[in-house]
Amino acid sequence: MNRRRQWKMNLLTGAVTAVISQIYWNIFLDEFRVSLAVAILPILLTTINKEESSLATCGCVSCMVFLFRWALAIINGQGVIGSMQTILPGGLFFLCYGLFFVFMVQNKYTASVTRLTLAAFSCDFISNLFETLVRSKLFFTLVQAERILYLFEVAAIRTVIVVVLLILLKNYRTLLTKEEHEKRYQRLFLMTTSLKTELYFMRKNTENVETIMGNAYHLYEMLSDLDVPQETQRLSLAIARDVHEIKKDYLRIIHGIEKEVDEQYPEKKMHLKDSLNILQESTYRMMESKNLDIKLDFRYQKDFLTDKHYSLMAILKNLENNAIEAIASVRSSGLVEIFEQQEGDSYVFSVRDDGPGIAEKNLTKIFQMGFSTKFDKQTGNIYRGVGLAGVKAAVEEEFHGKLEVRSALGAGTEFRITIPVASLEG
Repeated sequence: MNRRRQWKMNLLTGAVTAVISQIYWNIFLDEFRVSLAVAILPILLTTINKEESSLATCGCVSCMVFLFRWALAIINGQGVIGSMQTILPGGLFFLCYGLFFVFMVQNKYTASVTRLTLAAFSCDFISNLFETLVRSKLFFTLVQAERILYLFEVAAIRTVIVVVLLILLKNYRTLLTKEEHEKRYQRLFLMTTSLKTELYFMRKNTENVETIMGNAYHLYEMLSDLDVPQETQRLSLAIARDVHEIKKDYLRIIHGIEKEVDEQYPEKKMHLKDSLNILQESTYRMMESKNLDIKLDFRYQKDFLTDKHYSLMAILKNLENNAIEAIASVRSSGLVEIFEQQEGDSYVFSVRDDGPGIAEKNLTKIFQMGFSTKFDKQTGNIYRGVGLAGVKAAVEEEFHGKLEVRSALGAGTEFRITIPVASLEG
């Protein structure tokens, strides 16, 4: 960490401590303060000043507290020298605190809560005792036994506050870590879902490549029986060989991606509830970035466990995104619903929206590859129209199910997906 940042963090800690130190009560003498700032200091030392020297930080805190209190005393009409004499021991308290904290907590990264608790109590008590001794000498009074006991009690009370704050901070960090882990988990799952979807179509394309290769070789055989130049025959054979090489490279890519996906995200099965939660949370984050106020209502009747969660997520995500885009094309608010229920031997998923609807003339075309009514307003590019065609192919070919659509202009759209129970749970 550079020195400029070190000074900034130290000054910030000093300013915060100086302000909080104004919350206090006096004991023994008018200027002997018991402040909540001492309970906050070890928290600051082990968080925002974790990379700093505790002695340097407390030295900065000592100067800031002294200057802050001295300025207030002068503003309130106290003498410059007299106020300095009464305020100086309070500033030295924090310097003493830092000195003992460095001795007791040599590595703030590995210090346990027990170690920090012991350090907070010891530094508090010793520093208070040091301040009392300094003030006793300055004001020619003696340190009485009951005062030491009182300082012990004060240190114990403030240490309890420190422990509570440390536990709360630890739990908060754990919560943040868990939340961040869940976000990474969700991003990884959605990325894997997209890759699995692409792999599905890549595997389908290998069948087309195989057909093309067979046709090219068949053409070579036909040309061999005809009176055509040898160059033409060799060209048709070369095409067959090249297509075969392309197919091998294509399969190597597929295997490589599949291996990487399986290693990075080894989840084999997932409950429907978890899939819907991931979809809902990721969609809300996406809509927030686009300033959309579209409500999501995801409900399920049976929380089944399936190993086809990638494909199911891809289907629901595609239909949900289409619904959101449809609503966003006319307004920034609306409602998208996903509801699952079991009907006999099938699971039925309904994806509804209150968007502008689909014209009747387009209802028979929306599942055709290449058909799309959407376009990018910024670039003017028309969408490829592979989404719904892919959804229909996945529902029918992978799940042996059925995809239906109901829609009317101004009345919204509903996609109804029927999938045999055996296809999801088998």
